[in-house]
Amino acid sequence: MKLLIIGGGGHLGRLVGPALAESHRVTVADRIPDLRLEWATTIEVDVLDQDALTRAAEGMDAIVYMAMGTKEGWDSPAWARSQFDVNVTGLYNALQAAARAGVRRVVIAGSLSVFDAFLSSTDDATPDAVDAYGLSKRLGEDVARAAAREHGLHVTILRLVLPMADDVWQSSSEDKHATVMTSASDTAAAFGAAILRDEPGCTAMTITGDHERRHLDWSRAETLLDWRPLSRRPRAVVASVEAFSRVED
Repeated sequence: MKLLIIGGGGHLGRLVGPALAESHRVTVADRIPDLRLEWATTIEVDVLDQDALTRAAEGMDAIVYMAMGTKEGWDSPAWARSQFDVNVTGLYNALQAAARAGVRRVVIAGSLSVFDAFLSSTDDATPDAVDAYGLSKRLGEDVARAAAREHGLHVTILRLVLPMADDVWQSSSEDKHATVMTSASDTAAAFGAAILRDEPGCTAMTITGDHERRHLDWSRAETLLDWRPLSRRPRAVVASVEAFSRVED
C-alpha cells in the first residue's frame, strides 16, 4: 500500500513510521526542510498549503495525519495559534486534499486530551476540553466527521495517550499517567490496523497502554481493529508504578 504520512518527521512519525514502512511504501510530507529518513521518501509540504497537500496525496492508497503544533512557548498566544493551525485548519486541508486526490482512507493521530478529565472518559463520551490543545483536537474531530459525510471518506481517529519509545515506556514509573501511557510498538500496531480499516464514516477510539483497563477502556479498538496493548513492563517497574499511583491517589 502507498501511504502518505503528513507530519511524519515529528516525534510521533519517528516513533511509528519505521514500523509502518516495513509493510507499506511510505512518503512523508513535512515542512521540515531537507528532511532525510531512511525508511521513507520525503517531500517538503506545509499543512496550510492545500494545493501542495493535494499533489502529495495523488496516487496514494491511504493518508495518515500526524502533524503537530509547536511545543515552544507553551500556553502563549503563538503556541495556541499553532495548535489551531495544525489541528483544525491543517487537518481540514489534508481531508480536502484526500477527497480531491481520490483517497478515501484516512487515519488521524488524535488525542484523549479532547476530554477535560481524560482518565474518566469513554469512547462514547462527548469531548469537553477547553484548553487550546484539547479544544483544537476536539474541533479537529468535528472537521473529520464533516469531511467524512461530505466526501464519503473512511476516517479513523486514534485518540492516543502519551505514546513514547518502548525503552522509555518500559522504565517509566513515577508519573501519574504511567498506567495509561502507550508504548511505540503498541501505537504503531494501532496505526497499522487502522490503515487497513475501510469503513465509511468517522470513528474515534482510545489507544492506551492500560492493558488491564483500570482507567481507560479500549474496547472499540479491540472490536474494530482487533487491537490490544501487548507491551508489558518488568515486574519491578510495575510494582513501582502501582506504589506511585497509590501515593498520587
